[in-house]
Amino acid sequence: YADAPHPCDRVCQSGSTRVCEYNFTVEWYSTLSKACFECPFVESDCSRPQCVAADGHPRAITVVNRMLPGPSITVCESDPVVVRVHNRLDNGEATTIHWHGMSQRGTPWMDGVPMLTQCPIPPQTTFVYNFTATPAGTHWWHAHVGFHRSDGVFGSFVVRKPDASNPHFGAYDEVCSFTDEHTILVGDWLHQTTMEKYIQHHHSNGNNKGEGMLINGKGEYTKYQRNNETIYTPMMKYSVTHGKRYRFRVINNAAVFCPFELTVDYHILTIIATDGVDVTAYNVTSLVTHGGERYDFVLNANQEAASYWIRIQGLADCMNSSQRAVLWYRNSTSGARPASTPDTINQTKINPLNEKETSNVKYVTNLSTIKNVETRLTQKPDVVHFIGFDFKLVNNPSYHDSILYPIKSVSRDHHLYSPQLNNVTYLSPHSPILSQYDDIDESTICNTFTGVNVPKTEFRACTHIADVQLGSVVELVVFDEGRTFNAGHPMHLHGYHFAVVAMNKVKGSISLDEVQQLHRNGSISYNFNNPVMKDSVIVPDGGYIVIRFIADNPGVWSFHCHLSFHLEAGMLMAFRVGEQSYKNNIPSNFPKCGNWEAASSRSHHFCSILDTHRRQLDYSVFI
Repeated sequence: YADAPHPCDRVCQSGSTRVCEYNFTVEWYSTLSKACFECPFVESDCSRPQCVAADGHPRAITVVNRMLPGPSITVCESDPVVVRVHNRLDNGEATTIHWHGMSQRGTPWMDGVPMLTQCPIPPQTTFVYNFTATPAGTHWWHAHVGFHRSDGVFGSFVVRKPDASNPHFGAYDEVCSFTDEHTILVGDWLHQTTMEKYIQHHHSNGNNKGEGMLINGKGEYTKYQRNNETIYTPMMKYSVTHGKRYRFRVINNAAVFCPFELTVDYHILTIIATDGVDVTAYNVTSLVTHGGERYDFVLNANQEAASYWIRIQGLADCMNSSQRAVLWYRNSTSGARPASTPDTINQTKINPLNEKETSNVKYVTNLSTIKNVETRLTQKPDVVHFIGFDFKLVNNPSYHDSILYPIKSVSRDHHLYSPQLNNVTYLSPHSPILSQYDDIDESTICNTFTGVNVPKTEFRACTHIADVQLGSVVELVVFDEGRTFNAGHPMHLHGYHFAVVAMNKVKGSISLDEVQQLHRNGSISYNFNNPVMKDSVIVPDGGYIVIRFIADNPGVWSFHCHLSFHLEAGMLMAFRVGEQSYKNNIPSNFPKCGNWEAASSRSHHFCSILDTHRRQLDYSVFI
């Protein structure tokens, strides 16, 4: 049932671009719908068009084009990309799509963040995203409203480059016509809608743990019985030829606190890129990925021709979950289910969760970017900002009424600790910051970099924006206090890649004063020798990362935890860069939204209001 490849999925040539157009229809759907016929009892039925088998558990999902994952985008660097997003969601829900990893230089209004770069796309309307595919590398797209991403609105976005500019050309043999053939898009998979789990956890005593995992939308979990035989929905299968080398692309779509550890029985993983940036080849047997991250590795199919397990083991809140896929050597006589076993003795791990470095466990800072970093990133920064976070014991009015059921008066299993940046919960404005900043109530805006001291015991919510001078070198010292839980937060910055110049887990917990003292007295060990460049990175619990970027991309850029529950609860802030450089370039017909009140109460006819509303729903924007 495979479709033909998109015309933009091609061999890239220097100086040659092509307009790449796609149609995305976003809607509510279901796993194991009527499109699946006899799936899983008839395995081929599970591959029918519009059949989403997932892990065999029936549930409502959000999808693009009734696919899970949604359509893969594969283009060449600098191709113009046009995506028409048709919102057909039931229940009156709005949505947006974020192009994770795309710099959006010159088009910051196409970044897809609701009420930050655009108004959400109302139901039954269409918004046209139009931008240039850059930089090259393994990226992805996903919804950025509510929990549509974790419920199924996501897919891979691979930007290729010509062989002549690929530093790893020759390191692998295979070039797929269908990018999905060696893409590992992995995510936790809840057995109810994410909103239902979120509400039960935040307003009652429901858990925040994932039930299952999917690899490219497939996996085994639910058991079906027929004629004394146990049957599962199909798992993902990757085919290789003995003696060939393959480039695999790993994308982490974690919804809850769910890092994944990936291993391939009897095979070495040679890391060659992360978050789309080429790195010097680095061999490991175990790769840990965190929410929003991407890694490319080369696998040498040099073992005996057979089948081997690709294993995904969940960590943290998913420690009891795992999923497998099959690595199958073509022409092998081995059965469909491998007999291989994991090597638990000779492991070398990269990018661990809350572990100290050892000879066999290495931070991501051990990866080196191949391309020399900008010299300014190795010199004294223009500004240094500290961003601390933890789960706070405060009366967040969204979850704890300070009079009726304050957090300290309810049982421990009903506590909702608020994840905050610098003791602040992000308050989404009623109009987009990028295009309608003057419409936002100034009293709701705050900037914790300008001396605003928010006590840890008081709850504060505001539209957290930091103005950054265009062209300045920014250093962010980001630390996890680590006092409430042994947790972790993968932080993602839109619009930029940053140099990770330092990382360390100091101890069980750490304070702002302690981090600032480490910074002042030179106790932070910086690496300026081609540091790894990323756009998503884990912050060790009770530790810190130091990242630097050159603020040369005008726009309003989100910096947030990439876990759905934490983002929805307000673990976000925005950097506003070069306002004068972008505001005059925003399309004149760009959609607007916000609060509205009649000039004189009830003086407008309903039909006039309806007509105005309809005119505002023209969301097709071309630039």
